[in-house]
Amino acid sequence: MVDTTTLAGLVLGLASAFAVGLSVFTYFRTARTEAYADMDELYLEILKLGMVYPRFRDVDLTRDYVREFTAPEERVRYDTYAYISWNICETIFDRREEAIFATWLPALIEENRLHRRWFDDPANHHKFKESFRKYVRDTLPSDGTVRVLPNQTS
Repeated sequence: MVDTTTLAGLVLGLASAFAVGLSVFTYFRTARTEAYADMDELYLEILKLGMVYPRFRDVDLTRDYVREFTAPEERVRYDTYAYISWNICETIFDRREEAIFATWLPALIEENRLHRRWFDDPANHHKFKESFRKYVRDTLPSDGTVRVLPNQTS
């Protein structure tokens, strides 16, 4: 015959373990959803700015930004816009959980296509950590090709 105290302890232990497991699962799922929402909001702001300054989203102009954006005020705006764009890309890189990163890889590819010349300018290297610069150099080459599949996050 089973002791009721032992049985009650076993049932409570299993229920506690289940509750802890469920809490951990819920925490990570919520964190993933919040991270995606944060990045989505940030990227939306870039796109809105691009509607205000459409020249900054024209690859024919941004590929030769030094010659195309010669007015001092416009150049400062473009430099700031490109910096914001790459900063968001670095945030995506920093949060590269596989499912989220695969979703955001097309945005990285697009910002690379638009602002790679700016990123490659040595005057801007100090603005990004070396691991991100290496990722961009190795994965998002300046010719627009991609050397890893979307599910490769290392």
